[in-house]
Amino acid sequence: MTPTAQIELVMANIRHGMVVYDRHETIQLINPKVSQIFGFDERLITVGSSLVDYLRCVGATVGWSHERTALVIENHRLWRQQGVRKQFDHHFDDGKIFEVTFSPAENDASVLTFVDVTHARDLERVSERRALLTTQAGTMLERVASISAHNRIVALNASIEAARMGGEGRSFAVVADEVRNLSHQMSDVLSDIRRIIDASLAAS
Repeated sequence: MTPTAQIELVMANIRHGMVVYDRHETIQLINPKVSQIFGFDERLITVGSSLVDYLRCVGATVGWSHERTALVIENHRLWRQQGVRKQFDHHFDDGKIFEVTFSPAENDASVLTFVDVTHARDLERVSERRALLTTQAGTMLERVASISAHNRIVALNASIEAARMGGEGRSFAVVADEVRNLSHQMSDVLSDIRRIIDASLAAS
């Protein structure tokens, strides 16, 4: 990779962790952000270190087993063979989430960048949860509207029945009970809506 290309790459990823290594898996460029992100002494891995040394250092720092570290090394070599850009979220045991991007570069080099997206992913989850709660609230409001419409019809029928029957109130009593049942259902639905709205507000 030419010096100009390296400078352009560094500037494009100035706020990201970045490792560039060549076809022999020798690190040509590593910025201080990498050691800050993973939490190891930046003097442990420098230009001239190998990809394997770097990944073993990361594994030791974050608590990977030897088997897991070996699998990560194998994955990096597979990406390089495939020569296709890859991007994915890596979830660490401590709850952090890094967006990892592997990109082939000129002269058979490879570029790894790391961005801590833990906060962004948390916000996405909260947003998705709020959307779900809002949808549930909307469904319940539709139920309330339906019950209210039914309630009005029942109440109207009760009035007509009462007027027609005069002093006989048996039929009216049955209809009145139905109106009361519907009112109880409406109260239950409204309680559910109140609980969901409170949860949505808490999530926000």
